[in-house]
Amino acid sequence: MMNDAGLRMSVVAAIAAVTAGLVAGCTSNPDADEVAEALPDLSGQSLEQLDCEDSVVWGGTLETVTAPYVEECWTGSPDEPFYDTADAILTEITDATGAEDVSDDVCPEDALYDSAAVACRAAVKGEVMIRVAVALTQPAVAVGNLPDQPTEEQIDQAVSGQAVDVWLGTQPLPES
Repeated sequence: MMNDAGLRMSVVAAIAAVTAGLVAGCTSNPDADEVAEALPDLSGQSLEQLDCEDSVVWGGTLETVTAPYVEECWTGSPDEPFYDTADAILTEITDATGAEDVSDDVCPEDALYDSAAVACRAAVKGEVMIRVAVALTQPAVAVGNLPDQPTEEQIDQAVSGQAVDVWLGTQPLPES
C-alpha cells in the first residue's frame, strides 16, 4: 500500500484519466457505433445500471458525451475486490468488442485510501477508446477495517463485497 500522498496522486490521476476527453464532437465513427452496440450488460457482475447523475461517485462530475460515443454507470456490491471487478468488466468488454487492453499504457495504478478508491481499465478498438472506472462508494469503511501495515490478503478482504459505482465510457482516441 502506498503512503497517503502517493495514493492521493494516484487517485487524482485515475479520475483525471477516466474523465479526460469525454466531450466528443458529433462525427460519424463506425468503430464507435460498433463498440457501443457490443458493450456488455454488466448485470452478471452483480451490478445494476443507473443514471450517471445518480451515481454516488460520478454524479454531477461528468461532462456530457455526444453520439456516437456513450457512457454508462452501474452500481452494486460484487463479491470480489473493486480492482478485480474492473478486470472482469474489461475482460467482458474485450471479449464482446475485440478491443485490445491498453490499461497499462493509459491508466494509473489502482488506488485505495480513505477518501477515494478507484481502479481504471482501458481498451482500444479501431479509433475508439473504451474506459472503465470502478470506485468504492464508501472507501473510508474499507480503509477503516485495515491494520497499519496490511497484507494484500487483508486488503482484498476489506474491499471485497463493498458497494461500488462503475463508469463505462467510449471516446475518440486521444490525439498524440
